[in-house]
Amino acid sequence: MKIRSSVQAVIIRENKLLTVKKFDYNEYTNILPGGGQEPGEPLKEAVVRECLEELGVHVDVKELLFVSEYIGRNHEHAKWDSEVHVVVHLFACTLENEIHTFKGTNPDSDQVGVEWIALDELANSNFRPKALIPHLLMYKTQGEVKSMYIGDMG
Repeated sequence: MKIRSSVQAVIIRENKLLTVKKFDYNEYTNILPGGGQEPGEPLKEAVVRECLEELGVHVDVKELLFVSEYIGRNHEHAKWDSEVHVVVHLFACTLENEIHTFKGTNPDSDQVGVEWIALDELANSNFRPKALIPHLLMYKTQGEVKSMYIGDMG
């Protein structure tokens, strides 16, 4: 099993989280913008590139908030993902400009849109992974948090 390095942007504005809406595994889900790090690419540059590709926006990358993993064989999609192992670096980010529409330069084939989700509605939304929600809420209420490993998120 090959381990892949990935990045995600945590963008919160007016108590809403910016997410990418996808249609995969025959359902709509919302996830954080991000994706795989290219060989030799610094993590913060990967966040900037992924936000341009998926959202069509420039972001200012701040501190590393969390490191998590996705180990496919441990989760509900193990039938498809049993050989998938991704280490995810989640960074606090802000939008460089006020943006009203989003148009990514190279969105993923399963991406169907971009949505802001109110933080207090995350638990009742199709946001994935659900295990990340308490950490996002803690970050929002406590401000800066020390970077920490938060485990295998399915």
